[in-house]
Amino acid sequence: MKNAIYVAESHDCAANLAGEAYLLTLDYDHVLYLWENDPCIVIGRYQNPFSECNLQRMEEKQVQLVRRHSGGGAVYHDRGNLCFTLIGNKETSSKEENFSLILEALSSLGIECELSGRNDILIQGKKVSGNAFQTTATKFCHHGTLLIQSDLSVMGQYLTPSSTKLSSKAVKSVSSRVGNLAEARGDISSDLVQQALIETFIRRYGPTEVQTVDFAALEQAQTNYRLFGDRSLILEKTPQFSHSFTHRFDWGEVTLHLQVVKGVITEVKLYTDALDTSLAERAAKALTGVAYDIGAIGDIQKQIEQADLASLLAHLVTLL
Repeated sequence: MKNAIYVAESHDCAANLAGEAYLLTLDYDHVLYLWENDPCIVIGRYQNPFSECNLQRMEEKQVQLVRRHSGGGAVYHDRGNLCFTLIGNKETSSKEENFSLILEALSSLGIECELSGRNDILIQGKKVSGNAFQTTATKFCHHGTLLIQSDLSVMGQYLTPSSTKLSSKAVKSVSSRVGNLAEARGDISSDLVQQALIETFIRRYGPTEVQTVDFAALEQAQTNYRLFGDRSLILEKTPQFSHSFTHRFDWGEVTLHLQVVKGVITEVKLYTDALDTSLAERAAKALTGVAYDIGAIGDIQKQIEQADLASLLAHLVTLL
């Protein structure tokens, strides 16, 4: 068997995902790939970042937005989280085999876990690992997270799944109780988990050399970087969605409906009992063609002189 173990030197999530895409093109029977990322939010292939993420807070804190090719929900990564990828032949590999390897590695550290029905790994009901899958013409790719000592307190600052904010064709995340492996073993570290995974892989598939690689500097991998890490491209490729709200102002009640395609407002419908019948037309003129973005709409709002439209746009900004 021709097997490989890679450990990434880069902590740029988009570069590491580009590296994973590159590994999918190589001729190996089994690959274990381990990687850690600087703070970022990783969304699933068909998710809506406008709905799932606090994009303004992420930009302020320089938290990277990344879209992976596999499905699943939005997750927060930092250096307290170890990512793993298992790549095998499409016809012979299975998620059951891969989960068995991960659970065996954790058990060797004295950490007993269980699988949930959502392809998560749990410790006492808390999610410590989320997993997603991708299939190519010849390969099966299984990648996941292992929360070791991640700063879970900041997740809520960047992840904002809402059942009412948007109506979207994109997939929404399911909120989960999460925990760290450190809750089960106080002296746990990324190095310990990494070594346990490597040793379990070698026991199962035979002696394999461990190679370190910097996918941020590898030209073959970087051809795909924009697909994973170009923020403007990620927002542009978001499936179309709508945003509606109803609010009562001093001058009347308004229901505003926005249609958004490729991150741009394409249609504006406004219903109101306000006395000024021109408001619907003025709102459509102000918002049509504008980026669905707190900065862009905020700039428009500052230019508006009419109090009713200015307050309407100011309220919209608070909802983004």
